[in-house]
Amino acid sequence: MNISVMSGNHMAYPLLISLANIDAHICSKTSLHAYLLVALLPIAKFTHKTTRVHSLLQDWLVHEALNIVLAPLKTATQIGIMMSDPVGNLRYCFTPIAAWITDTPEESLLSGTGPKVSLVTIASSKQFGNAHQHELCTADHTLAAIHTACSQYSPNDHIGFLKAAKWLGLNGVIDLVWTGWPLSQPCYFITLEVLHHFFRFAWNHDIQ
Repeated sequence: MNISVMSGNHMAYPLLISLANIDAHICSKTSLHAYLLVALLPIAKFTHKTTRVHSLLQDWLVHEALNIVLAPLKTATQIGIMMSDPVGNLRYCFTPIAAWITDTPEESLLSGTGPKVSLVTIASSKQFGNAHQHELCTADHTLAAIHTACSQYSPNDHIGFLKAAKWLGLNGVIDLVWTGWPLSQPCYFITLEVLHHFFRFAWNHDIQ
């Protein structure tokens, strides 16, 4: 998203939020404002010489910003919060992640997985399309892999840590936004994305 008005032509990722109980035909109409802008996530420039490290630091920054912005929702998921419904009645509500809708590269960023592994299973790109049904990539599996990577290299050793993370199918993010968010499983709240999951996936792994 290009922010050109009174901001020096800066770039940012818009973060929108909605409710799962709003009908799809309402969400599809932008004029009804079913989605609200929560934050503009920063896109920074880093001085490190290695491009891979730039990507790692940007991923860390995005998750750190998300953790700050979405902290109230994590708290509400744990203890609940009073909210008014459309007719003014107070409801005791909880706010788990129902779905996270974004493009496939951003889904990898959010789930903590690398670009050449499945977002929702433990399959790697070489195993895509085979007949074996792989296990789901649960939150515990991802967090255990992060712990293993941290035990091999310090996250401050960016190059070494990236190597360990890549070997384990991770993108290198340590403090994932869904960590500590009750009932959050990326393999469930990551939604299918038509272009990459249907069209591109079938073309790359079945037709070709």
